[in-house]
Amino acid sequence: MIHQRTRLALARLLAPLRRAEATTARPRSCRAGHLARLLTLPLALAAGLSAAPARAWDPTTTHLGLVEVAARQSALHLRWMAASELTRGLFTPLRIDPARLQPAERRLILQAIARASDASGARPLGGPGSCPGAAAPAITQIYCVIGDTWQNSALGWLELGVLAELAPSARAVHHFLDRRDPSSPTWADAELPAWLLRLRQARHNGAALATTINRTGFSGHGPSAISWLRDEVDLLAPPRTFAHLERAALAAEPEERQHHLAMALLGVGALLHVVQDLTVPAHARGDASAFFAALSGEAGDRGLPLQEYARRLYGRRDLPITTTVEQLAAARGRPLADGLLGHLLGAGEHEGAARFTARRFLSESSVPAPLYLDDDLSAQEAAARLLERAALDPIETDGARLAPWPAARGYLLSSRGRPLAAFERDEDGLLRAFLDEIVYRDQTQALLPLAAQISRSLLDRLWPGWPTITIDRAQRTIELEISADLTAPVLLVLTQDADGRRTIARNVALTPGERNRVRDLPQVDGAARLILVLRASGAGGDPYLWELVLSADATTVQQTPPPYVPKAGGEALSEPDDDDDDLEAPPPTAQPPPLEEDDEPAEEDDEEQAEPEPEPPRAPAARRPGRAG
Repeated sequence: MIHQRTRLALARLLAPLRRAEATTARPRSCRAGHLARLLTLPLALAAGLSAAPARAWDPTTTHLGLVEVAARQSALHLRWMAASELTRGLFTPLRIDPARLQPAERRLILQAIARASDASGARPLGGPGSCPGAAAPAITQIYCVIGDTWQNSALGWLELGVLAELAPSARAVHHFLDRRDPSSPTWADAELPAWLLRLRQARHNGAALATTINRTGFSGHGPSAISWLRDEVDLLAPPRTFAHLERAALAAEPEERQHHLAMALLGVGALLHVVQDLTVPAHARGDASAFFAALSGEAGDRGLPLQEYARRLYGRRDLPITTTVEQLAAARGRPLADGLLGHLLGAGEHEGAARFTARRFLSESSVPAPLYLDDDLSAQEAAARLLERAALDPIETDGARLAPWPAARGYLLSSRGRPLAAFERDEDGLLRAFLDEIVYRDQTQALLPLAAQISRSLLDRLWPGWPTITIDRAQRTIELEISADLTAPVLLVLTQDADGRRTIARNVALTPGERNRVRDLPQVDGAARLILVLRASGAGGDPYLWELVLSADATTVQQTPPPYVPKAGGEALSEPDDDDDDLEAPPPTAQPPPLEEDDEPAEEDDEEQAEPEPEPPRAPAARRPGRAG
């Protein structure tokens, strides 16, 4: 009876696929574009062909490269070293003890390790059962870790967290925002039918087949990244990360603090993954259908072309991020926004990475719908008609034009000459917009630096710098000024003995916006130390946490890094070094594909030719099957 019910359920599930296979005709040419790809997609799935998991930037190349750039450009390493008497940095080994993990946490780490290659630098040493017995040859124990613990550098745990965020890949569901309302806790994409999306989740993204049969799986809508930022159940969401950060400062035993710091870094890596994904138009515009785009003429070879383009063109080490010494000094240690939400949706002068991406760039399935345009329209009028429902910022749409126009194919350009999309017209005059290599190059050159910048800012926000502290050993007092932007600041004074055990000695409420004096500090001798931990909440409601080991002879603690003072005239402090990864040379200028002999651009009217506007890219060549880039 059970098998019979299962067969009936599968038959109902596959019925739409069979109907699609029977009624869908093969497109006449690759020029049918996005519409044809959507029509032929059920055929590929019905035939059992594979598709890539839904993901934006490639995790093992682009994501890890962005994290490394962000770590180098942030003040994290400087602040850790200054606050720990030079005992903690990005390459400090940290251990996770499996005995301290919940079963779900242990499974998550094992899944993440299985995804991490040795070449990624994110794979930890050790782990349960990884070392031979004491009687084994010494050479086999070189890379063993004490007990069953996992050991990795701080940067390695951060990078493993990037990979853990897609363990399983169905977690990518909360990497999207709603196109109409980016602040919504849910998002939806109605481009593809729900049954098709549920089937894809089960077959390629790790969801259970039962979620497809009983219709409980992903169906084009779900919790957004905004909801995930406040998710108290998800093991990698910010609430758990903040809890680990607090235990990493306040736990009594050094092994427990080390364990929680490594767990916090896993969560921060996951946060960076989500935020970096939201600098991809398909994620910022809630466009799950974009991940079904054909990458080549081979059946079943589908995914997100922008991700593949960035992976193949830039890899992990050659991202198009150029930073001068002056720019680096001006930004290091200074968050773009106070809270996590502000980093995505904007706060103050910061527009927000996700909002900027969604309002300035088009994704594969959110390009304007095909339409007929009269040749009598001007280039600007034709572009305005095409962009009526594109949901782009007026900065991009006002003054946009088609170039050349009228023509069989060309580009949709913003008023500043940026290629928003390519277009082509069929023999019936129907214009279809799409994205090509020229558009992808423009997107990656703008969005990859944005992803690195927002990641750097988050690291500087999660590990903020101390205000200047004055210490009077004789009077046993310290003085520090607390920012007026903080809420409910509390200073915890701990003592740490020679073995690293910590005990809370004082708990002092501080006053925001004033210089505070804390009296009656405990006295410590020898290798013992005083530890200061400052807790507060920011304007956005997210916690702040500072940790500082007071040196035995310290009389002041300065800001790290010191306040930035620009040089007169804004000149750079020094020239970039050729071998400095932080200061990469700018990427070569995009070269559009040449026109074919029979593809001469149509002449534009004299008024448009006289305008002092940027020279548009040449009209795209006729599209042929093949990978982007």
